[in-house]
Parts: sequence; C-alpha cells; structure tokens
Amino acid sequence: MLKKFSDFFKPVPQFDLSFEPFVKVISHLSLQFMKANDSHLEDLLNLERRVYRGRTPWDRFSFRNELKKHHNSLYLVVYDGSQLVGFIGARFSEQEGHITNIAISPEYQHRKIGSFLVSMMIDYGRRNNCTVITLEVRMDNLVAQTAYKKLGFKPNIVRKNYYYTEKVDGLNMVLDLKGDGFK
Repeated sequence: MLKKFSDFFKPVPQFDLSFEPFVKVISHLSLQFMKANDSHLEDLLNLERRVYRGRTPWDRFSFRNELKKHHNSLYLVVYDGSQLVGFIGARFSEQEGHITNIAISPEYQHRKIGSFLVSMMIDYGRRNNCTVITLEVRMDNLVAQTAYKKLGFKPNIVRKNYYYTEKVDGLNMVLDLKGDGFK
C-alpha cells in the first residue's frame, strides 16, 4: 500500500519553458513573438474563427485552462503590429512534447511563420530532453501534413473521429528527437 502512495508524492518534472518576447523578420514581416496569456483570448478566438470558417475548435474555457498550465505547457502568439497572425501551443512530459494547437491567419499562411513556430517547439522539446514531438492533423489537411513532413514528422497512427464534431479522423505524426528512428 505504501508503494501506491509513494507515486503520488513523486516530484513534478520541471521543464524549462522560459520565454523572452522578441521581434523577428520572416518573409519581410517584422513579427512580435510573445507568451500567450488571458489578455490574448479574444484574439485567439477571432483567429480561430478566421482559420476554421466561423468555428472555434477550442473555446474560451479550453484556451484559459491551457494557459494556466505553466509547469508543462507553452503557448505563444505572433503579432504583426496589433493583428494576431498566429499561435502555437504545446504540452511537455518527461518523454514527449505534444503540439496541441497551431493556427496561422489565412492571409499570412505560406510565409514560413507556422514552420518557425513548430521549429521553436521542437527546440523546446530538445531543451527538455524529450525523445519525440507529436501532433495530430486532420486526415483531409494534406497541405499541413506535407509541411510537417518537411520538418521531419512521420505519420504514425490514425485516430478515428479525433475531430469528433465533424467526424474527421486525425493523423498522429511523430518527430524523433533522439535520432534512433521512430518505430
């Protein structure tokens, strides 16, 4: 019985998710990168509506809940002036970094902003000794799948009805960070 409770008192892994805001020029745009917080909620929801044709796959509660998980989650926003052009979120565990959400405004897509954000999360995974970075992508989103493959992600498994409101399957993709070759 004592063994059962000793797992309960294990120390929570500490991740280095420190982040300093910065400005970077990508595709001739001077973009501001910063950590997301509650003050960005309206912008996050509005961007989702633009990206997902009026829908918000993540509601206010979902975003707010994820933004509170400072010990193992990192959410970043990207602004062009006062306009939110993209965001990414990831959750980290001892072995895995999982990209939970990413969106780039339609008028800013295909400018390498999304690739830069994903690369940042890959770097955080390496910094925190993760062995893999994972994500899910809609089976019908071949453009995103191709972009992830260019970054080194490989298809893993299909998750039936992962996007349950639309009954669309999700493709789990994995990037091996240790160079052992993901099986």
